[in-house]
Amino acid sequence: MNAPLGAAGRRATNEVASWVPPLARLGYAAKGVVYLIIGYLAFRAATAAGSPEGATGALSSLADETGGQLLLLLVALGLLAHAAWRVVQGVLDPEHHEHDAKHMALRAFYLLSAVIYGSLAWTAFQLSRGRSQGGDGSGQQLWIAKLMDLPAGRWLVMAAGLGVIAYGLHQLVKAWKADVRSHMTRDDQWIVALGRLGIGARGLVLLPVGWFVFNAGRHYNAQAAGGTDQALQMLDRGGLLAVVGIGLVAYGLHQFAKAAWRRIERPT
Repeated sequence: MNAPLGAAGRRATNEVASWVPPLARLGYAAKGVVYLIIGYLAFRAATAAGSPEGATGALSSLADETGGQLLLLLVALGLLAHAAWRVVQGVLDPEHHEHDAKHMALRAFYLLSAVIYGSLAWTAFQLSRGRSQGGDGSGQQLWIAKLMDLPAGRWLVMAAGLGVIAYGLHQLVKAWKADVRSHMTRDDQWIVALGRLGIGARGLVLLPVGWFVFNAGRHYNAQAAGGTDQALQMLDRGGLLAVVGIGLVAYGLHQFAKAAWRRIERPT
């Protein structure tokens, strides 16, 4: 009697696992859309007028476009798919990382990323229904305020900030070493170039974001936590913001490349 139940369980697991690759690819594509817009708005702010926007501002800009509400709904679904893929990576570890401290920290970051992109998916869904949202910082401040209400919450917030800074430094090192080919079925030079430029720009943006979060915990003040928009404003020095804007566009294009050619392992 247990054998049929076990076979049924394996079939169910395989059916669920079969959905993982298309979900992951949809998620990478939606992430690419968001970063393309963030990069474009940052470059425009640096070379023309206006202020750089974070992810929420980038999504808000879609609402004014023809068919924007439908596009926002599709992006929301894609970001939710990306959040689901991050949960799979963090919990089920389909890519079979080593169980050392570095890779366990990476899996923890995947789970944090799932929360971030899940929240962003909710923001996109709300915008698709015509409901206005605050900037990147407002949503982040809400989560940080809730986290600080927990026992030892301020220390958790400070640790999260240091984790974001560490991940930003990791991204910069990865870009410097051109370590962008892992899990890709193609490693054309243009894909590598997009990856290096994009990952480097994103790493640079993550450094001030992590510092904002760390300071929020240090001062026990959720309002001190800034989002991507405030990080980009901090980087608005000389031509740096324009370079970062181009880099974030490259990061968005690299996400499209990952949607097409990244090797997606099914959980077993």
